[in-house]
Amino acid sequence: MALLVFCLTQLAVFADWQRTDTTLAWRVGTNVLWQFSFDPQKGKPFFHPLTVAGGPTLTNFRPADHPWHYGLWFSWKYINHVNYWEEDRTTGHAEGATRWTRPKIKTWPDGRVRIRFDVTYTNPSNRVDLTESRELEISAPKADGGYAIDWRAQFTAGKAGAVLDRTPLPGEPDGKVNGGYAGLGIRMAGLPLTMSVVCSTGAVTHFESDRARPNAAAVGCNFNEGPKAIGGVAIFSNPANAGENPPWYLINSEQFRFACAAILAPGIRTLAPGERMNLDYRIAVQPQAWTTSALQTAYAAWFQTLHPAR
Repeated sequence: MALLVFCLTQLAVFADWQRTDTTLAWRVGTNVLWQFSFDPQKGKPFFHPLTVAGGPTLTNFRPADHPWHYGLWFSWKYINHVNYWEEDRTTGHAEGATRWTRPKIKTWPDGRVRIRFDVTYTNPSNRVDLTESRELEISAPKADGGYAIDWRAQFTAGKAGAVLDRTPLPGEPDGKVNGGYAGLGIRMAGLPLTMSVVCSTGAVTHFESDRARPNAAAVGCNFNEGPKAIGGVAIFSNPANAGENPPWYLINSEQFRFACAAILAPGIRTLAPGERMNLDYRIAVQPQAWTTSALQTAYAAWFQTLHPAR
């Protein structure tokens, strides 16, 4: 019994919750493993930092080149032709307002948590064009420091409906090299870390203008600090989102690393008034580098939790 009490005491010292009025974090010793922010003064709810076992931060929060990039976050690009993505550099506000309720949070002593809140997307006329119910469930960290964030959202179009659009892609009328992004995104750390990318269909090695657009069930971004492997961040997409091999938008340069589950890359989505749409992702962080086979195995295990009868 004394040994059990000692072990529990040690766990209480070295791993616990860290909460403020606007953030929730899981801390191991003096290191924050991950932190979620729901500060209404920020443009979006977000995760930053994401780390592995106290290692370097893998996310990049509000870099000078794109101060509307919030680590790991979600944003539409255009809803009914109004921009919700970019924010004014002076005011910090986007043309369309993303607002959210105070989250309902349930934590467990082992580091697992469930977070639920509602989001509204309001255009400048003060008309709500889209609402969202979001649920985030973060797993208890494994012994090696790895963990997963299950990200589920249900969107409902407002009375005027919702046209979800993005910057045109290369090959489309008025297409841009940076076209196609919208939805779940991660802005990742730059130098001195280096990054490589792999997906469930193979390594991603062909980048044009530092960009790649693979189609795969999952992508993994791996980081090194010199010769030392730091770990990797993967995103899995439910086939119900955009098919079994959905599109991704990736950037990999020395200072600009970005991965987006580009849900609108295939085309504009139009929701009728009251129509619903679900999106379901898993973000998995681990100390090992992701490989194609590791992504396939982890994705298959996650898929079975979504469809246990299959």
